[in-house]
Amino acid sequence: MNAKQLMDQILPVLYTVKEDKVKLQKILDFMMAEIYEEPQPDEIPEKYRKVVHDIAENIDCGLVCYLNPETLDLEDVPENIAMDPDEFEMVTGELWNETFKHDQWERCITIEPREGHEAFKIMERFVDEIEDKMFAQKLAGILNRKRPFANFKAHVENSEYRQQWFDFKQAALEEMVWDEISFQIETIE
Repeated sequence: MNAKQLMDQILPVLYTVKEDKVKLQKILDFMMAEIYEEPQPDEIPEKYRKVVHDIAENIDCGLVCYLNPETLDLEDVPENIAMDPDEFEMVTGELWNETFKHDQWERCITIEPREGHEAFKIMERFVDEIEDKMFAQKLAGILNRKRPFANFKAHVENSEYRQQWFDFKQAALEEMVWDEISFQIETIE
């Protein structure tokens, strides 16, 4: 039996229990325990590893990164200045086009700092990774209260999980950066 034929048999079974929350939960539990496998992130090609690492660090600091996909040249600019070249010239006294070359590149990939909800998702995923359930519950509680970013940071950075958090966040950002770069490279070609 091919995959389509199997789906044609599975879907009617699901449809018959669509209103039964208990049975749907059993199906979901079974699928998550026995069938579902978390998709593995695409491996970053060796050629891009350093630039992906650098971009992840830079966007974590609030910089907009410009990548030349052919030469792997990288320029980074503070987010508030990247959106207003005139302000850059006024504040620094330097000319935008003389300081930054990305506007002159034939191809340019722009990667911006993560939005708040993306950073929040990374924190949630980290909480799921922590083996100490008491500490994980404490962090989960922090994420559900006021000022989750500042409080999460304070608790994690003053814990034994400090380095684990930094490593986890860096890996998550690198995965996001590579997804964006690979998507834009495919779009360009």
